[in-house]
Amino acid sequence: MAEVDAGLTAPLAEIFTSIQGEALFAGLQQVFVRFRGCDLGCPWCDTPAARELDGDCRAQTRPGARSSAMPNPVSVADAAEAVRRILEADEAGAIHSISLTGGEPLLYPDYVAALAATLQPLDLPIMLETNGQRPGELRRVLRFIDWVAADFKLDSAMGRPLDADARAEFLPVAQRKRAFVKIVLTDAATDEELLGVFAQIAAVDPACPVFLQPVTPVGGARPPRGLDLMRFRALALRYLRDVRIMPQIHKLLGLP
Repeated sequence: MAEVDAGLTAPLAEIFTSIQGEALFAGLQQVFVRFRGCDLGCPWCDTPAARELDGDCRAQTRPGARSSAMPNPVSVADAAEAVRRILEADEAGAIHSISLTGGEPLLYPDYVAALAATLQPLDLPIMLETNGQRPGELRRVLRFIDWVAADFKLDSAMGRPLDADARAEFLPVAQRKRAFVKIVLTDAATDEELLGVFAQIAAVDPACPVFLQPVTPVGGARPPRGLDLMRFRALALRYLRDVRIMPQIHKLLGLP
């Protein structure tokens, strides 16, 4: 294990275990370490409390267990110990992997690197979920993680333009590890916009798995019609080999 500073701290929202409801690992049980703070503020955000820096971190010990409060900011050592407690309760070995999510974890790259390095001896895959806008920070953590889940944001869904150059730089970095892309779709998505994104992904790796996720209605955001989703997937297959339409299944299961 790489030498790390276990005293590094960052604001966390929660540490818990549940079923992953999105993209490649959907249906598998993970331990989630959710960071506080976000630099985008998606209109459809389903974890708005994690945007706020204030508040405790809530930590579970097993599925459905009442969580206990950990004062923020949380040290690497304390976060890693909370993950270990959950794993110790997993007698069936049901937990597949660890997800570092948010908020936006790459607001704290040194902490992410230190935490992931500390968790590596647990021999579970470590997945980083990020908004795909911070390639420099991704480089700093890449050697400590196994999977990059890039959550590409469409300008139409965000209601404003994002940094297209940062996204173009991000994916080649992510592809140094195993990576996949999730694109949340609202009824504002257009063929032209999506074709540009699909071509951008294909230029890096046409075999990269891409998940088209119809937005779960929140904050006024509405998903595309089913026929539109089918058309969007057909457009994607002009450039990409592995394209799937998948809603948030944890919402359907009533899980966090």
